[in-house]
Amino acid sequence: MHSRDVVKSFVEQELYIEGKEKEESMIKHLNRYIPTAAALGGIMVGLLTVFADMLGAIGSGTGILLAVNIIFSFFEQYEKGGRK
Repeated sequence: MHSRDVVKSFVEQELYIEGKEKEESMIKHLNRYIPTAAALGGIMVGLLTVFADMLGAIGSGTGILLAVNIIFSFFEQYEKGGRK
């Protein structure tokens, strides 16, 4: 997510970063962390996929990753549906 979207979500949930009361200051603060976190997340997912392929896991590393993501999204949808 872009930092503006994250800040908008924070404001809707009434969450604020300590010492950052204005939305623009929160956006600048998050701009320092979000690109790095996104890049590291992508690298870790790639390494996990390659590592699983090298170990000869049942199925390919990409297939396992895809299956886990699908199962997790179903779980999230179930949890959201149960709260309404």
